[in-house]
Amino acid sequence: MMRLENGNIVDANGIVTFVSIAAFESDVCSSNICFICTKALNSKNQNKEHIIPNWILKRFDLHNETVNLPNGSKYKYNQYVIPCCIECNSLLSTELETPLSKAFSRGFDGLVNYVEKEGYLNVYLWMALLFIKTHVKDQSLRMCLDRRVEYSSIAQGVGYKWESFHHVYCLSRVPYTQTTLEQNCVGSFFIVPVESIDAKKEFDYMDVSYANTSGVIIGGIGIITVFGDAGAVCNEIQPTVINKLSGSVTNMQFRELVAHFACCSLHLKNNPKHSTISDSSGAQPPRMICTLLNSKPEFENYNDLVFGSLMDMLLGDLLDGKVAVPEFREKLKAGQLSILFDSSGKVITPNKSISR
Repeated sequence: MMRLENGNIVDANGIVTFVSIAAFESDVCSSNICFICTKALNSKNQNKEHIIPNWILKRFDLHNETVNLPNGSKYKYNQYVIPCCIECNSLLSTELETPLSKAFSRGFDGLVNYVEKEGYLNVYLWMALLFIKTHVKDQSLRMCLDRRVEYSSIAQGVGYKWESFHHVYCLSRVPYTQTTLEQNCVGSFFIVPVESIDAKKEFDYMDVSYANTSGVIIGGIGIITVFGDAGAVCNEIQPTVINKLSGSVTNMQFRELVAHFACCSLHLKNNPKHSTISDSSGAQPPRMICTLLNSKPEFENYNDLVFGSLMDMLLGDLLDGKVAVPEFREKLKAGQLSILFDSSGKVITPNKSISR
């Protein structure tokens, strides 16, 4: 094992098994290197990794469609890529994309069967990969499209704190580093069937960067992940949200579910600490461990305005002018509206309008 000046750790085979927070921010997020192995890219080894996998773009005919960026601009999916070497691109395809594309193609029951048979680690790591790719890309895109304005990236404009993404980045590299994970290193994970009756496409991706929470809809399957919480969020909202669901939700209701997970994540006071332990000989893969700060998770008192801001971000523009609720946007921001639950706490059927 060898520790480099930038804090990275290299094993006996020359593999960078650990990328330090400093190197993650200064190199991976800003330089022309492979975001997985960190090798310098050139004309012979360079490839492009689609942020939204190519099999999804093909399945839902998205190549010429656009993704909405945090600065309000749009970017074509077929150009929405980040630097990656040929070897790592092939590795990610073999380890994650190919088996998961087959599992997703079999529908909700097919993915559930895959998870029951193989476990949900690969799906969780794949979600981490999606999350980290979107934010690494934001470091290379202008916040302001007017080139007369001094350059600032979307990441800078939004105010990303790269150290808060570091654990997710380490997860995204597991197929390459072969790091073993303690059970608590995998955070909250939830799958739900989705009926796309209120959306044009059966694909949707959203994340709340400052809550380390993401959600994706792929052909009737909805997945929500929280990174770094050791499963605390899922356990906390089990009785108030998850247990009330008895079937499928719509796309818009799924977005509200993401808001519930993200809101709970933001209220978690004692997030666990994650560390990577390297083998001193450099011969064995590293281990990722999770240290719980207390015997059980602790949460801040619930704040409706936090939930309201998340609802407005995830649903405000999509529903504005489409629901018959006076002062809709103000009530949404105040955390007073739900499209998932009615006033008695029961799940709203898809054909019902938004309720308080």
